[in-house]
Parts: sequence; C-alpha cells; structure tokens
Amino acid sequence: MHAETETRWMVLGADGRHVSLGRTEPTEPEVLAASDALAAQGLSGWLARMHGKYYSRRKVTLESLQRIGADHEADWQAALTAFHAARHRATH
Repeated sequence: MHAETETRWMVLGADGRHVSLGRTEPTEPEVLAASDALAAQGLSGWLARMHGKYYSRRKVTLESLQRIGADHEADWQAALTAFHAARHRATH
C-alpha cells in the first residue's frame, strides 16, 4: 500500500509555535517577509519543510532549511519537541 505524503513549508518558532506557508516552496520575498515579521516581534525561528499530514495522527518530520527572524542561537531540538507537543494537542 502506498502511503500518501504531503510536503508543506513552515515557519517554526524557537518556542514551537508554527505556521504553514503552503504546499509550494516560498519565494525569497515570502521568506524575507516571514523573517521580518518574526524579527519585528523580537522572535526567531526557522524556515522548515514538513513531510506528512499535519492533522493525521501519524508522525510528521520537519527539516530545517534556514534560520529566520531575530538573530538567535535557539535550540532546534527544543523547538521540534515543542512543535510536536502543540501538534499532538491539535490532533488528539
């Protein structure tokens, strides 16, 4: 059986908050706008690619593509843990 996969580009905040940018790769101006919006609030995060269906109970994976927002030394693993906890609350 072939499992369907979905790819989405996401903004993942250092605290696990996240937003989908859609299923197509964002343009450089879109990435810059997301980065500027985070930085304006003093926040930082990553542009990431998510594989899997967000609202499925199955596992999804995120891949860090670039740091965005305010300058930061945030912990990618801590952000992922917070993301998965938030997603779990949304899907259960």
